[in-house]
Amino acid sequence: MTLIAKFIVANEENAYKVSEMAKQHYTVSKQKEIDKEHSVTAFLNKANSFTREWLMSFKITGEDDERQEEPLALIVLVSANIPAEATGSKPLYIEKTIPSTMPEGTQKVLERALEIAAQRRHDIIWAEVVKTDAAVIDAYKNTGFKETGKRGEALLFTKAV
Repeated sequence: MTLIAKFIVANEENAYKVSEMAKQHYTVSKQKEIDKEHSVTAFLNKANSFTREWLMSFKITGEDDERQEEPLALIVLVSANIPAEATGSKPLYIEKTIPSTMPEGTQKVLERALEIAAQRRHDIIWAEVVKTDAAVIDAYKNTGFKETGKRGEALLFTKAV
Protein backbone atom coordinates (compact mmCIF):
# COMPACT_ATOMS: atom_id res chain seq x y z
CA MET A 1 0.00 0.00 0.00
CA THR A 2 1.33 3.40 -0.97
CA LEU A 3 0.42 6.55 0.97
CA ILE A 4 0.98 10.08 -0.28
CA ALA A 5 0.14 13.55 1.00
CA LYS A 6 -0.44 16.48 -1.32
CA PHE A 7 -2.22 19.79 -1.58
CA ILE A 8 -5.70 19.67 -3.05
CA VAL A 9 -7.70 22.45 -4.66
CA ALA A 10 -10.48 23.90 -2.54
CA ASN A 11 -13.21 23.31 -5.11
CA GLU A 12 -16.74 21.96 -4.81
CA GLU A 13 -15.80 18.36 -5.63
CA ASN A 14 -13.06 18.26 -2.99
CA ALA A 15 -15.19 20.18 -0.48
CA TYR A 16 -17.85 17.48 -0.85
CA LYS A 17 -15.26 14.76 -0.05
CA VAL A 18 -13.92 16.75 2.90
CA SER A 19 -17.43 17.43 4.20
CA GLU A 20 -18.30 13.73 4.07
CA MET A 21 -15.05 12.81 5.87
CA ALA A 22 -15.75 15.39 8.59
CA LYS A 23 -19.34 14.29 9.10
CA GLN A 24 -18.22 10.66 9.42
CA HIS A 25 -15.60 11.60 11.99
CA TYR A 26 -17.58 14.12 14.04
CA THR A 27 -20.52 12.01 15.13
CA VAL A 28 -22.12 13.76 18.09
CA SER A 29 -25.66 14.27 19.32
CA LYS A 30 -25.89 17.82 17.89
CA GLN A 31 -26.05 16.54 14.31
CA LYS A 32 -27.68 19.72 13.02
CA GLU A 33 -24.71 21.87 14.09
CA ILE A 34 -22.25 19.31 12.76
CA ASP A 35 -23.98 19.31 9.37
CA LYS A 36 -23.84 23.12 9.25
CA GLU A 37 -20.22 23.43 10.46
CA HIS A 38 -18.96 20.70 8.12
CA SER A 39 -21.08 21.44 5.07
CA VAL A 40 -19.64 21.87 1.59
CA THR A 41 -20.54 25.57 1.73
CA ALA A 42 -18.82 26.05 5.10
CA PHE A 43 -15.60 24.48 3.81
CA LEU A 44 -15.66 26.52 0.59
CA ASN A 45 -16.41 29.80 2.38
CA LYS A 46 -13.44 29.33 4.72
CA ALA A 47 -11.19 28.17 1.89
CA ASN A 48 -11.88 31.30 -0.13
CA SER A 49 -8.55 32.75 0.91
CA PHE A 50 -5.00 32.59 -0.36
CA THR A 51 -3.76 31.98 3.17
CA ARG A 52 -5.56 28.64 3.66
CA GLU A 53 -4.36 25.43 2.03
CA TRP A 54 -5.84 21.95 2.12
CA LEU A 55 -3.33 19.16 2.58
CA MET A 56 -4.67 15.62 2.25
CA SER A 57 -3.28 12.12 2.49
CA PHE A 58 -4.35 9.41 0.07
CA LYS A 59 -4.06 5.65 -0.26
CA ILE A 60 -2.88 4.84 -3.79
CA THR A 61 -3.92 1.65 -5.56
CA GLY A 62 -3.42 0.60 -9.15
CA GLU A 63 -1.02 1.85 -11.78
CA ASP A 64 -1.22 4.54 -14.48
CA ASP A 65 -4.73 4.49 -16.03
CA GLU A 66 -6.00 2.24 -13.23
CA ARG A 67 -4.64 4.47 -10.45
CA GLN A 68 -7.09 5.23 -7.66
CA GLU A 69 -6.56 7.79 -4.89
CA GLU A 70 -8.65 7.18 -1.77
CA PRO A 71 -8.79 10.26 0.54
CA LEU A 72 -7.66 9.48 4.07
CA ALA A 73 -6.97 12.56 6.23
CA LEU A 74 -7.03 16.33 5.82
CA ILE A 75 -5.44 19.29 7.54
CA VAL A 76 -6.08 22.94 6.81
CA LEU A 77 -2.87 24.99 6.90
CA VAL A 78 -3.08 28.72 7.60
CA SER A 79 0.00 30.86 6.98
CA ALA A 80 -1.33 34.40 7.56
CA ASN A 81 -4.04 36.04 9.64
CA ILE A 82 -3.55 33.36 12.26
CA PRO A 83 -4.91 33.62 15.82
CA ALA A 84 -2.99 35.82 18.26
CA GLU A 85 -2.27 32.78 20.47
CA ALA A 86 -0.02 31.34 17.74
CA THR A 87 3.22 33.08 18.63
CA GLY A 88 6.61 32.69 16.99
CA SER A 89 8.72 34.60 14.52
CA LYS A 90 7.12 32.71 11.58
CA PRO A 91 4.39 30.35 12.81
CA LEU A 92 2.29 27.99 10.69
CA TYR A 93 -1.19 27.19 11.98
CA ILE A 94 -3.22 24.01 11.49
CA GLU A 95 -6.79 25.15 11.80
CA LYS A 96 -8.58 21.84 11.29
CA THR A 97 -7.64 18.18 11.23
CA ILE A 98 -9.90 15.44 9.94
CA PRO A 99 -8.18 12.17 10.78
CA SER A 100 -8.14 8.97 8.81
CA THR A 101 -9.67 5.75 10.04
CA MET A 102 -6.16 4.42 9.32
CA PRO A 103 -3.66 6.04 11.73
CA GLU A 104 -1.03 5.92 8.96
CA GLY A 105 -3.11 8.33 6.87
CA THR A 106 -3.21 10.94 9.63
CA GLN A 107 0.48 10.42 10.37
CA LYS A 108 1.39 10.88 6.70
CA VAL A 109 -0.42 14.22 6.37
CA LEU A 110 1.13 15.52 9.60
CA GLU A 111 4.62 14.48 8.52
CA ARG A 112 4.10 16.27 5.20
CA ALA A 113 2.95 19.41 7.05
CA LEU A 114 6.20 19.34 9.05
CA GLU A 115 8.22 19.00 5.82
CA ILE A 116 6.35 21.95 4.28
CA ALA A 117 6.91 24.05 7.39
CA ALA A 118 10.65 23.34 7.24
CA GLN A 119 10.80 24.11 3.50
CA ARG A 120 9.03 27.42 4.04
CA ARG A 121 11.26 28.23 7.01
CA HIS A 122 8.51 28.38 9.64
CA ASP A 123 9.88 28.20 13.19
CA ILE A 124 6.87 26.61 14.88
CA ILE A 125 3.64 24.82 14.00
CA TRP A 126 0.51 25.42 16.02
CA ALA A 127 -2.49 23.11 15.81
CA GLU A 128 -6.03 23.63 17.04
CA VAL A 129 -7.82 20.46 18.16
CA VAL A 130 -11.33 19.89 19.51
CA LYS A 131 -10.73 18.85 23.13
CA THR A 132 -12.93 15.76 22.81
CA ASP A 133 -11.22 14.48 19.65
CA ALA A 134 -9.01 11.71 21.05
CA ALA A 135 -7.96 10.41 17.62
CA VAL A 136 -6.55 13.78 16.54
CA ILE A 137 -4.98 14.48 19.95
CA ASP A 138 -3.21 11.10 19.85
CA ALA A 139 -1.97 11.75 16.29
CA TYR A 140 -0.43 15.06 17.32
CA LYS A 141 1.18 13.61 20.43
CA ASN A 142 2.57 10.69 18.38
CA THR A 143 4.12 13.21 15.97
CA GLY A 144 5.87 15.06 18.80
CA PHE A 145 3.47 17.95 19.35
CA LYS A 146 2.97 19.20 22.91
CA GLU A 147 -0.23 20.59 24.36
CA THR A 148 0.44 24.26 25.13
CA GLY A 149 -2.88 25.89 25.94
CA LYS A 150 -6.43 26.58 24.83
CA ARG A 151 -8.22 28.76 22.35
CA GLY A 152 -11.87 28.96 23.31
CA GLU A 153 -13.02 25.35 23.68
CA ALA A 154 -10.17 23.94 21.57
CA LEU A 155 -6.78 22.69 22.71
CA LEU A 156 -3.62 24.13 21.19
CA PHE A 157 -0.59 21.99 20.33
CA THR A 158 2.83 23.14 19.16
CA LYS A 159 5.94 21.67 17.64
CA ALA A 160 9.16 23.52 16.87
CA VAL A 161 10.36 23.11 13.29
